Amino acid sequence: MSDNTMMQRFPSSGYLEQQAAARLPGFVFDYLQGGSGRQGSLERNITAFEQVTLTPRYFNDCQAVSLGATLFGHHYQLPFGIAPIGLDGLIWPRSVEYLAAAAKQAGCPVTASTFATSSLEDVARLAGEMAWFQLYPFSDGDIERDMMARAEDAGYQVLMVTVDVPVGGRRELDMRNGLSLPPKLGARNLLEVVRNPSWALRHAHQGVPSFKNLQPYRRHSNDYLPARIEGRVTWARLEQYRKRWPGKLLVKGVLRAEDAVRCRELGVDGIVISNHGGRQLDACPSSLEMLPVIRRAVGGDFSLIIDSGLRSGLDVARAISQGADFALLGRTFMYGMAALGPAGAGHVIQMLSDELENTMQMLGCPDITALKCWHRGDAVLPDDCHGKGE
Repeated sequence: MSDNTMMQRFPSSGYLEQQAAARLPGFVFDYLQGGSGRQGSLERNITAFEQVTLTPRYFNDCQAVSLGATLFGHHYQLPFGIAPIGLDGLIWPRSVEYLAAAAKQAGCPVTASTFATSSLEDVARLAGEMAWFQLYPFSDGDIERDMMARAEDAGYQVLMVTVDVPVGGRRELDMRNGLSLPPKLGARNLLEVVRNPSWALRHAHQGVPSFKNLQPYRRHSNDYLPARIEGRVTWARLEQYRKRWPGKLLVKGVLRAEDAVRCRELGVDGIVISNHGGRQLDACPSSLEMLPVIRRAVGGDFSLIIDSGLRSGLDVARAISQGADFALLGRTFMYGMAALGPAGAGHVIQMLSDELENTMQMLGCPDITALKCWHRGDAVLPDDCHGKGE
């Protein structure tokens, strides 16, 4: 399928989502799509973006726009990247590796999850300087320290510590489907697999998806998780991460302004404003709702990244206009993998880029610096926000 044909058939996340639902067994799609509880947090994430409007300045002359963005002193070709995705191989074998290769080519970051089904070393090899690593805190300090050392040795410059999983969320769809770790197939799920033979064939050669980053620490052949997540991160523990990690340190899962300020004071380089894609506490506010509040609290020179609820390049523009420096997307990329296989990685990046470029051209917004100022009073750009098209 040519690039033009793919864009014609799948011009947005919604079309990819429909195809993903048709190609995945029901329990797998529920794992990808679902949130916690009654899906309230998940729905608020989507609604929050839909409610943000952007006022165009049609008299601006900016037919060509620049999508490049600088974060932590590093210039990226795009102002968005790929969020960490656990158990990615359940959607498509080696998904994160295909995403890593596409990210390197496009010049945007890809975040390797602790619970990816490819090793952090493989992701770093494929993504190069575009690779970030996401760390879940572990109860076994030796495993945690070794994993951080492996990330440093592999060349990762950015470490993202996730703090919003003090305990696992009540994901009712997964509970109802009997999805567990390691994945086990009950009678109903086996029937779903039979109805999706292409998915079954793809996974037949790979076996049960496993967490490659944890394999070196297995003491027994049946030791699927050699150490449990110890999700609650105290301020003292965060200080230890800061002392131990020599590169840029991100904290993922911050939703309160005072916590963001404290992170900045401890020397953290930036935060990811996130409610874990609506997959943890179902009463959480949306990330976008908290973004302007946190921006006012930390000031303009502290890096704010947002995830949870973004599905399009327009959503990326909305997030940046509300105070974000950068955005991460997860489900949209996995819709692309499920719908199109390896070709889905590059397709989603191109789709999001096209959507964002079109949005900025429609707004009369020349670059990301100007877009950051769009929330300051009906798109009237102060002198320090004039882009090249002004």
